[in-house]
Amino acid sequence: MEGRSAHAAERRFQLRSCLELLLLVVVLLFAPAIAQNTTASSGSCATAVTFNNTNKLFTSCTNLNVQSATLAWTLDSMNRTLEVLFSGQAPQSGGWVGWGINPGPQPAMAGTQAFIAFAASNGSTILTYNVTDASKGGGLKCTPISLHVLDMRVQIVGNSIAMLVKIQLQPNQSTVLNHVWNRGPSVSDFQPSAHAFDATDLSGLRTIDMASGESSSSAALPHQVLKNRHGVLNTVGWGIVLPCGVLAARYLRFADPAWFYIHVFLQLSGFTLGVAGWATGMRLGDYSKGIVHHKHRSIGITLFAISIVQVFALLLRPKKDHKIRKAWNIYHYSLGASILILGISNIFYGFDILSPQKKWRRAYIGVLIGLAILTLCLEVVSWAYTFRKKAVGRKPEGAQIGGAHSITNGYRQDV
Repeated sequence: MEGRSAHAAERRFQLRSCLELLLLVVVLLFAPAIAQNTTASSGSCATAVTFNNTNKLFTSCTNLNVQSATLAWTLDSMNRTLEVLFSGQAPQSGGWVGWGINPGPQPAMAGTQAFIAFAASNGSTILTYNVTDASKGGGLKCTPISLHVLDMRVQIVGNSIAMLVKIQLQPNQSTVLNHVWNRGPSVSDFQPSAHAFDATDLSGLRTIDMASGESSSSAALPHQVLKNRHGVLNTVGWGIVLPCGVLAARYLRFADPAWFYIHVFLQLSGFTLGVAGWATGMRLGDYSKGIVHHKHRSIGITLFAISIVQVFALLLRPKKDHKIRKAWNIYHYSLGASILILGISNIFYGFDILSPQKKWRRAYIGVLIGLAILTLCLEVVSWAYTFRKKAVGRKPEGAQIGGAHSITNGYRQDV
């Protein structure tokens, strides 16, 4: 009786210790989260800018942090005029740089009233282009735009292209403007070639209040809220909750059957979050016609299919004494390992595509390191417990009973 009580007490202590360790890790993983200020403020320009051998002063300027682009401007509130100096880098000699304003509700390429500058055979050139859904993929032709343009000039030095544009704002027009910019490798017959489609080339979007200088880059990105949800759901589901479910299955088995219910709860929760993230990814694909991240998409579809099979495997789980239980276990473990590897790999592909601030990638790497440390600690505890049990089981026989007799090899002998 005393042995069974001691064993039960030891199991309760181990369960409490593991749960406390898991709780501590969860707190440490999620404590640093997640408050991001999406607004920034542009500064005043302290020095004059040289443009076509003339020094010009602007009231506000900002580094756009994408494609080495900068923006300086002066807003004349009395006359309702806006003078803008946009500077960018063409990807190569003979390339083009474009900047424009989208009068729609959000900064997006389609609908942008653009100014595109490049070096033509007759000298440096800046032309206007109305970017539509039909033209944004290529075949962009010079057209009039809806902005009231008072002046536009260009300066090209090597691959650096600067354009000075002055426009007349409407009497009741908001000073909050949606800015869109990009660059491309070449121009043929005054038609700019298509730009690249990596994360940097799809991030030239920002909303700026030209009066106050406050800007928002995250609000400017089309469907950014959906992109953020896609990233968070997949990272938490495939990359955090599912690994925690695996840890529960491996290290909480002494708490039978509680470990099984904890494992199932975590795996179903991670699967649900992951499927929701997969669905948002498919929706983003519908919004981004012509932009396909093949590797990320293929892994996502494979991951979804394997996970469906894994969930249905729970319904077909044989009993412990069934002859195919061992084969089922191998199958279950193999699919689980595949899901973890594919899920974590695809999370990092997603980071490359969305190009969030570096702190988010670092935060997730920190989560993985935390899970790895937890796994190592639990593995050490598990092996120590196993060796301890074996040591207890090998205690020398012949223990004295009552001082008058002893038991040796199972037979009672007089002492």
